[in-house]
Amino acid sequence: MKEFATGHIRNVALVAHHGVGKTSLAEAMLYQAKATNRIGRVADGTTLLDHSPEEIARQMTIDLGLAQFEFQGHKINLIDTPGYSDFVGDVYSALRVADSAVLILRAAAGVEVGTEVVWEVLKQEKSPLLVVVNMMDKEHANFDAAVKSCHDRLGLNAVPAQLPIGEADKFHGVVDLIENKAWTFTGKGADEKSSEVPIPADMADKVAKARATLLEEAATGDEQLMEKFLSTGDLSVEEIRHGLCERVVQCDLAPVFCCSAALNLGVKEVLEEVVDVLPSPLDVHPQEASGTNGASNVEIKPDSAASAAATVFKTLAEAHLGELSLIRLWSGHVEPGKELVNTTRNRSEKLGTLYHLCGRERSDCRGAAAGDIVAAVKLRETHTGDTLADKSRAVKLAPPDFPLPVVAECIRARNKGDEEKMAVGLSRLHEEDPTLSRHFEESTKESVVQGMGDLHLEILVERMKKRFGVEVMLSKPHVPYRETVKGKAEGDYRHKKQTGGRGQFGEVHLRVAPLPRGAKFEFVDEVKGGVIPHNFIPAVEKGVIAGMERGPLAGYPVVDVKTTVFFGKYHDVDSSEMAFKIAAETCFHETILKASPVLLEPYSDLEVRIPEEFLGDVMGDLSSKRGKILGTESEGHYVVVKAKVPMAETYKYASHLRAITQGRGLYQAKLSHYEEVPRELADKVIAVAKAEREAAAAQHG
Repeated sequence: MKEFATGHIRNVALVAHHGVGKTSLAEAMLYQAKATNRIGRVADGTTLLDHSPEEIARQMTIDLGLAQFEFQGHKINLIDTPGYSDFVGDVYSALRVADSAVLILRAAAGVEVGTEVVWEVLKQEKSPLLVVVNMMDKEHANFDAAVKSCHDRLGLNAVPAQLPIGEADKFHGVVDLIENKAWTFTGKGADEKSSEVPIPADMADKVAKARATLLEEAATGDEQLMEKFLSTGDLSVEEIRHGLCERVVQCDLAPVFCCSAALNLGVKEVLEEVVDVLPSPLDVHPQEASGTNGASNVEIKPDSAASAAATVFKTLAEAHLGELSLIRLWSGHVEPGKELVNTTRNRSEKLGTLYHLCGRERSDCRGAAAGDIVAAVKLRETHTGDTLADKSRAVKLAPPDFPLPVVAECIRARNKGDEEKMAVGLSRLHEEDPTLSRHFEESTKESVVQGMGDLHLEILVERMKKRFGVEVMLSKPHVPYRETVKGKAEGDYRHKKQTGGRGQFGEVHLRVAPLPRGAKFEFVDEVKGGVIPHNFIPAVEKGVIAGMERGPLAGYPVVDVKTTVFFGKYHDVDSSEMAFKIAAETCFHETILKASPVLLEPYSDLEVRIPEEFLGDVMGDLSSKRGKILGTESEGHYVVVKAKVPMAETYKYASHLRAITQGRGLYQAKLSHYEEVPRELADKVIAVAKAEREAAAAQHG
């Protein structure tokens, strides 16, 4: 593929609820552009874009796909995104680098749950968009109702630029309101042909009214156009498209088109509008970056003659190549062998072979101009979200703003000895999808994997086995409880051992007292008169810290405790750092037992976004989980409930919330603070911990 000028590039993301036909639309567009000689079908597993084993088996998009092709003298970089909310991370990646989006609706349903999810990302990224009402051939198709749902459920100013001729099994054409022409379709799939016909007489009034609305909306974007429209009542086709593009870029208008992607009816007309109405990189707002010298708001314009600045927005796994980094070039020019600097990590990076991608197929790329997207064979030092730039202008761009994970499971290898393979696999999968993360919880000695939903983690398990040869098991993670004290106490302990030759001796007297929640730990030396030599005090502190690793109630770490060493004894010959460390650790354990020890549990800050009609159910449910409702905020037809809820009560909450809100509830959670566990619940946790310790001891014994 030749190199295209910036003004002839369109970077477009396809977004929708799952199962609405994004991939089918992309396949039909590729066929219309002659980028492929067949139309792949999701049901047959023959699409260029959905080609991983998991995608073929489930007949759904799981990973972002890129299709780069030429159409009417333009280069289209089409980014196909997953529709299922478990894989929404790729929607964030795509919309971070796309200049516009095509929002696809099901003709029989209009706005659905997944539409609302991607709409939030579209708003966050301020993405210009057009709407396509797909599946016009299906039973109960209703174009007008689908358009109305955009207004009612999204608050989107969706204005028809086409009207369908017939619906459901009678769908056989469209009226183009921009050109004021009608087209009918014969054949379907690869045999589809469209012919211009007169506008049907029974649609004349509806067409006239819809076209007047479209012209008025187009004129609103430009003063001169408005003057002409008010004086003549009409605009030329070029003026309409110019006015629509202006409004689309301002994100206050979304033209609506219709088609049947599966039958390849009306797809060519949609593709033409992608070129004519959606913006090029020159039309959208320049990127803002920060300089490595601390300067902020450095403007990055799409100028190929300027220094290069690019964002790595996705890492793809390629069976024969390894990993490919997808790079959006905001300014400058790149070619194989170009030296850049990763300003995110302050590392040099040299581009190797570059490719154009069309789903699973790839072709060599000799160079790319500002605004374009390229795939680079895995870069040594660069990861998803990083910035690549020329050393002469080492700027840093914002990465995709990924959402927080909503599910967590304990993960472990089924076979002993596979832990290293598991770690490598998890690291690679995190690189491909940053919404998958893993951390080791020191207090419970568990590896915890986090993601966006149960299906997200189910796919992880499959890929660990197929790609990395390691079987992993998921289970409910232990809650990372903590222990502390409510009262004050003093204690002492003498460590003394005599086994012939030099012995061990150290005596410490400790005082423990509670600290404010979140203060962690404070160690105070109040020893006077040298009863413990100064050089042994650090050993006493080490002993106390070691003692805090396992609390007396359930073996969880001790926090928020002030420990004071105020007296002790030593022996000129037998005292040592080890003796004082052992004495301090034992003394600490014995003393906190006298200081009213209690169990603490983590609370999460929850923000739950739901339609208003589910407010009562959700608030009641949160209260039943010992949650503390902090307040609510209205967002159109939605309400955001803010609450603090014990982490012990939020396991599988994502699935639970979907169940009680018909799939329309979303939430995010992050650790807030620790609070004392109610006595009756604490007794159960302590009993379980004791039983687990005894079982482990019996197993090792």
